[in-house]
Amino acid sequence: MLLTVMTLNFRYGGRADARGRPDDRWGDLVEIIRKVEPDLLLGQEAHGWAVDPRLQADAEDDVGLRAHVAPSRSGAHTVVMHRTSTLRWRQWETKYAHDTHHGFGVAVLDVLADPEVQVPLTAISAHLNPYSVLAAAQEAQLLAARLYRYGGMGVIGGDINHLPPGDPEPDWESVPPYNRSSRCQRRYLPDQEWCADREVGFTLADAGLLDVAALIATRQPAPGTAEELLVPTGHHGGVRTDQIWVTDNMTEAVCDYRRVGTGQASDHDATLTTIQTTALHHVEAREWT
Repeated sequence: MLLTVMTLNFRYGGRADARGRPDDRWGDLVEIIRKVEPDLLLGQEAHGWAVDPRLQADAEDDVGLRAHVAPSRSGAHTVVMHRTSTLRWRQWETKYAHDTHHGFGVAVLDVLADPEVQVPLTAISAHLNPYSVLAAAQEAQLLAARLYRYGGMGVIGGDINHLPPGDPEPDWESVPPYNRSSRCQRRYLPDQEWCADREVGFTLADAGLLDVAALIATRQPAPGTAEELLVPTGHHGGVRTDQIWVTDNMTEAVCDYRRVGTGQASDHDATLTTIQTTALHHVEAREWT
């Protein structure tokens, strides 16, 4: 059995622009999601979903997935959506949501599609602080801790906002100055080059998590193939901001990664990975408090 995990930033919920003016991007986003048919969708910027329950209900009907919306101080809610025929909701934890800028929730799910998988799959939709790599790294520490709380097998995916450890340096001179200041190490001398501050990625890696795109890239022998997997996902800024990280006990189960273009429907491309459930049969629960 294969499980498909998808990340997608809706950009202000897909129904309004930055000034709150209505638009019609939601239909385009729905079409993208339906083509992928994810079992697990990790969404960001679900603006309005927590305020107007009809938005959540309509979204569930549109894409055929059940949604869990996390509280958010910024109003840019994260959401975990799952297919009820392949994954069964067990628990939804949001008690630390307000300790992060955009909020988050922890979904604990049983893998119905394969009864031989004994450990629940824990899933977090992440939207880390875009204004400070130091603040985002602290948020990453919190998310990683909660990911391990429910059995030790899980996935964090979403708008990480900062450059992963192994990605090439973008052309920082072409990046908006506010993004450069939050994603780069400070230049102490005028003649020094800008370079990415990769603390967020190192923090996730220190927690025993694996960047799926980088993992699949190591399995690509053809010249140039690995580099194609690490291309930017953000439409502005040249950074692969949208990432999927899994616990190390899922390494053998990860069998695919790809980016899905969104055109004008979002300012982020979607990403997805495919999980082979038979490779999870041997995973045992690891209990931490």
